[in-house]
Amino acid sequence: MKEESIVEAALFISAKPLAVSELGRLIGVAAPGYVEGVVKRLIADYDSRESSIQIVFEDGKYVMRVRREYLDKVKPFAQSAEISQHALKALAYINNKEGVLKSSLVKQLGDSVYQDVKELVEKGFITQKKAGRSKSLHTTDKFKEYFSKPQ
Repeated sequence: MKEESIVEAALFISAKPLAVSELGRLIGVAAPGYVEGVVKRLIADYDSRESSIQIVFEDGKYVMRVRREYLDKVKPFAQSAEISQHALKALAYINNKEGVLKSSLVKQLGDSVYQDVKELVEKGFITQKKAGRSKSLHTTDKFKEYFSKPQ
């Protein structure tokens, strides 16, 4: 199998951004520079075709997503958002302690909470409100709909 195709499939199917080391294990290559070259060729391929999909490097990881200019058109077709396991743990804590401060959540669950909160806000499950030097975290109507029990 072609390395670019394997990386492309992994980025497509993954619910979370993937680190170079994860992609390297997938294609059986330990050299980060080589793996980055594979990803950069894939990025160039998408860019050359002016694809509606792009691969971006964010927070030290690669992620595949729809380009901004296409989002409004295709958003109605988006499936329910998948949530990473760690973000789900943070979401459960926020639900149990509605209005919890982000700083308290960090003390409880660790620094990775910052990424979790970002993910949950982007997916519309929580909102943040300024609360002194921190922010209070609140679940949204989307959260209530998504996790409500069918009658």
